Amino acid sequence: MSARKGGGLRRFRWLLVFLLLGAGAWWLLAPGLSTFDVADGSYLFLDVGGTYEEQPGDDLMAAISGERNQSMVDFLLLLRAATEDERVHGLVARVRTLDVGWAKAQELRSSLAAFRQSGKKLVAYIESEFGNGTLEYFVASAADEVFVAPAGSVVVGGLLAQYVFLGGVWENLDIDMQVVKIGEYKTAGDMYANREMAPPHREMAESLLDSLYGQFVSAVASARGMDEAQVRRFVDRGPMSVDALTDSGLVDGTRFLDEIERDLTGDVGFVDARDYEGAVPVSEVEPVGRVAVVFGAGTIVTGESAGGVVRDEMSMGSDTMREAFLEAAEDDDIDAIVFRVDSPGGSALASDLIWRATQRARERKPVVVSMSDVAGSGGYYVSAGATRILADPGTLTGSIGVVLAKPNLSGLLERFGVRTTSLRRGANAGIVSLVESFDEEELAQVRASMQDVYGLFVDRVASGRAMDAEAVDRVGRGRVWTGEQAKERGLVDELGGLLDAIDAAKVEIGADPGEKVEVVFYPRERGLLERISDAFSTRVAQPPWMRRLRGAIAAYDFPTGSILTLMPQQIEIR
Repeated sequence: MSARKGGGLRRFRWLLVFLLLGAGAWWLLAPGLSTFDVADGSYLFLDVGGTYEEQPGDDLMAAISGERNQSMVDFLLLLRAATEDERVHGLVARVRTLDVGWAKAQELRSSLAAFRQSGKKLVAYIESEFGNGTLEYFVASAADEVFVAPAGSVVVGGLLAQYVFLGGVWENLDIDMQVVKIGEYKTAGDMYANREMAPPHREMAESLLDSLYGQFVSAVASARGMDEAQVRRFVDRGPMSVDALTDSGLVDGTRFLDEIERDLTGDVGFVDARDYEGAVPVSEVEPVGRVAVVFGAGTIVTGESAGGVVRDEMSMGSDTMREAFLEAAEDDDIDAIVFRVDSPGGSALASDLIWRATQRARERKPVVVSMSDVAGSGGYYVSAGATRILADPGTLTGSIGVVLAKPNLSGLLERFGVRTTSLRRGANAGIVSLVESFDEEELAQVRASMQDVYGLFVDRVASGRAMDAEAVDRVGRGRVWTGEQAKERGLVDELGGLLDAIDAAKVEIGADPGEKVEVVFYPRERGLLERISDAFSTRVAQPPWMRRLRGAIAAYDFPTGSILTLMPQQIEIR
């Protein structure tokens, strides 16, 4: 390369860095420079759909391009601000396909319902095509009026949960798959070991469906002025045409969005929620305290949390969580901590390390847990020692148990002409080998180690929940509960979402739930230069359908040979 070309490339790189720094500075400062004006009597327009991550994003390139995804916190705070803003008289929510679980859907719906209950008008406009829209309709049903696009379709067909079993695959591949579990409901390994659903698994799965379906029916019946038997009959008739939905009272008819806008605002038009975010009035009320919100999302692992620019596959790292809790606990300006958990579990060791971090923090200030879509197994383990635990009714939690899987790949390797020779010192050195199965002595030792981990798990829960070990075991044994069921069994204290947990933290510090507090998020956001570096990473986001397919086939990342506090295979109920 010539000197001239090399110098030109260097100048280009520096120019790119300066442009990114300038764009980053604009992104950080722009919210404070907004001059957007919201007139009295305004109607907001809000898109409801897609994925809502837990922690507010710090994706630089998405922010620069204006495509930053709204987080759950963003959504909840925007709705609360709009509810309290006297300039805002109403809101129209366009509901599209949601890629969330039932707990997050309940939090979205609850925030919309609170807006309506404040006396302001709420209209839902469902824009979807054929497909099970039960979850989307559930969210939309919080509105005063529910309309459907004329060419759209809303299939309120009920709930469906599907499970995959790979037990018949291994013999065709000459793989000996051994799965060891403590607790008959600990079905994380059943996907790998079984050919069909075992009776305890079916009992648990049916119970979860009954609980969630009951919550759905009750909410819709209350919102639409029906009795629950009517709602169940209408769902059983699905899919219904839009006319039939209107006749049944589940929706109020078909409209185009521009017709709704004209009827509500005349020629003024809606105020887009993205513009409103920059014009939310700043409260002049002095906060009575500071609350730290620590986010823990994804599979629980040792080391650092993972997420990066693309947050479709996250992990909750024990080192990252320990540092976040330590920083929040040692900050004298922080009065209480809210731990927001969205995790199916993972490493038993990492779960215990994070549990320890919560206990050290609790020695200094209250720790309130807010459970999101999933807080099961290790996700419950890290929550169990909190001062107070809140879950949404549809949260999947519990799953107090442990599991281990070990495949013997020697037969598969021999198919390809690969042979292995193992040399060992120590009678049980082969216990970690992936080309040997457990013998009886090794299996007995593995079970004993797993029983010790299960006993520790039970003790942690018993201590945190002020229960005896026998009572914990009765609701444990790997069984998953909805938040509603978990409350009935003493595993959680209260039903509610993230904002309810913040209110509970206020009470813990002697404040009134209606008083203002300053909220600080942990782990802390990365620096600008780190964001720029991550922005040029080669990681590619997976579309929602691919994530669902991966979940159906592969469940969670299932480390072999490690004792795991992991939920059953990914539970997705639509």
